[in-house]
Amino acid sequence: MSSRSGPSYDYVMLAEAADRQRLANLYAVVVECSIPRPTKGTDMVSNLRLVDPSTATSPQFPDGFEMLAFSAQQHHLPTLRRSGDIIRLHRVTVTQYNGKPQLIAKIHKAKECSFCLFDGQLQGSNTPYQTSSETYTLEGRDPGILTALRNFGRLLSSSNRGGATAYMKRIKDIRAGAFFDVICQVLCINDEHLDSPIMFVWDGTDALPLPLTVDQLEATAGDTLPEGVQPDPAWLAARRRAMRIHGRSVVADLPVLGTALPIVVTQPSHAERQGKGPLQLPSVGEWVKLRNVKAWVVAGQLQGRYLPNSKWAPCDADKEALAEDAQRRQVNNVAGWAPGESQQWLAMTHQTQPFTSLRSLQIQAGTGRPHKDRCLVNVLRFLPADVQDLCHTRAQLGLPHTDNSKGDWVYLIKLHLQDATGEVDAALFDRDADEFFQGYPAQDYSVRAENGDPSEACTALQQKMDALLGLHSAREGGVWIDCCIKTYFTDRNRPLDTCQFRLFGTRLC
Repeated sequence: MSSRSGPSYDYVMLAEAADRQRLANLYAVVVECSIPRPTKGTDMVSNLRLVDPSTATSPQFPDGFEMLAFSAQQHHLPTLRRSGDIIRLHRVTVTQYNGKPQLIAKIHKAKECSFCLFDGQLQGSNTPYQTSSETYTLEGRDPGILTALRNFGRLLSSSNRGGATAYMKRIKDIRAGAFFDVICQVLCINDEHLDSPIMFVWDGTDALPLPLTVDQLEATAGDTLPEGVQPDPAWLAARRRAMRIHGRSVVADLPVLGTALPIVVTQPSHAERQGKGPLQLPSVGEWVKLRNVKAWVVAGQLQGRYLPNSKWAPCDADKEALAEDAQRRQVNNVAGWAPGESQQWLAMTHQTQPFTSLRSLQIQAGTGRPHKDRCLVNVLRFLPADVQDLCHTRAQLGLPHTDNSKGDWVYLIKLHLQDATGEVDAALFDRDADEFFQGYPAQDYSVRAENGDPSEACTALQQKMDALLGLHSAREGGVWIDCCIKTYFTDRNRPLDTCQFRLFGTRLC
């Protein structure tokens, strides 16, 4: 380092730099710095978002300025310690992109951009913690600029410090087909599919539930690819994704409420990774800001696609999201999209105990202890799919005929249930099913009327099952049932392998 007595650099504010359209020297507060990712060329690139007092007072620049930093070596790019730190830039290029000013910094190229990163805290050091070159200069006015920006940074709101944009969404507000940004915690990373690892992210809110029939893949299944272009591995591997609850790569203190949104990561091509290594992913448990992620729906499940031009940056935990989650747990609000009035639920129980989320059920399953819970869920599908096959004779099931007054027929149905936190298959069997379909006891529903049409009982049962699936409901968020679920094990020494769920004590309204 060296010092100079007289100023030799003409520093400008960001708003002034926007009018110059040429090289500029400036100081700014960094509110966001993405993890480096490979370009299609030989460089790595990071996206930084910069603000200063001129952007805070200008309606033209509500989001500050974006800067793209390029270097052939990843370690030469700015590595931010925390949001709010300060960067000094010499010879940064000012350009325009999509009608907005953009800064381009080509690092470690002769006579091109250089930078210094400083601690942005009020008592931070005036010695930079990272520089783009071994030698740098500090002038007499630099400490004053740093102090002014530290005071400015202290006044930034959490949204400004977090680099809020018009695309920033909560998970509950994400809709298919749109690009979105989101601040979230990484709950789990499934890297079993190396071509397209999956991050499950959480912000405490519930994704909009959709029926299985909503599927964007079918709309694109007939698309043809240009000759020589390989299908996207993320597209080929697309299906509903369930987050693992137990085992490795799962956050230790798993939240019991809120959607774990699958983010399917499209890895750079082999050519793009050449000499640069694999794409760096966040750590499990880390809070991050995801940018430019595409939303799509696969068999009713909202997912995000992390594309080659998507990016992520570490960030502070979202205190507002954590406070909302604590409030939800306190008031037992397990289903953000369910009707608020119980009279609007399609099935009811006589239980008054608090609701339990399906994720809680799955967490508890690891203990091997049987238990009974009350849940608020959607029914996604049922098996057998034909209502004429929902009942069997006791002889067919190998059951003793013990009650002549009840008849020889027994319901045996598998209901696929979901809430915002997960999915389970639950059996609806025998007396519990008779109670569920009150007024429609188990019988041979394949028997037809004299004219060959399904019987009145079969038609009525079909209508009930259609209503359960919400096939004729126009309500956003679908149809919900209040139900009791029993958890038991066929071998308590292997609880995760032998866990079973069964509905009981529940009646269709």
